[in-house]
Amino acid sequence: MTDTEFKDPKSDFSSWIRWIDENLDRSKIFFREAGQATATLARQTLSMTAAEARFLVSKLSAVDFICGSLGLMVVFVATLFLLSGLGLISYQVFLWLKDGVWSEFPIVLVFNFLFENTWLHQWFSNPESWIGLQKVVEWLVENVPLSLVLIVPALAAIGGTACLMATAMVVRFYQFKNTEKN
Repeated sequence: MTDTEFKDPKSDFSSWIRWIDENLDRSKIFFREAGQATATLARQTLSMTAAEARFLVSKLSAVDFICGSLGLMVVFVATLFLLSGLGLISYQVFLWLKDGVWSEFPIVLVFNFLFENTWLHQWFSNPESWIGLQKVVEWLVENVPLSLVLIVPALAAIGGTACLMATAMVVRFYQFKNTEKN
């Protein structure tokens, strides 16, 4: 086996280093100017948005505020349901981490708690009619997780209400702008 001796070529990387330094300086200048432009645009946008928001709020009626308050109440209640579902999942994960066994919480636990000693519970336990419906409801109540029943409708209610409120605000804004022009 022959040994080959590695010879370090006499290369000069100073031109590359100079090129990198120049471009780093240029990029610093670019990003500084881009940050200043973004800050200026953000200030202008916020001031225009604040002016338009003041205009819109000054024109809203009592009915608008009542409908907005109802929408916010729906979002608040739905958020409580969402947090309950997420809390239940967190509790299940905690128990799983502790014991290594996944604890199931089906809807039947809440159903039995809420409807105990009612005609609905009697029909559910011992149906005399609508037996097929009872079997479907029984399967759903025993197999669908409670966390899913809390989270999915809550997300739908929050999203739907937010879209409805945003649409109502945009429509009212353009109504006010059009009446102001005429």
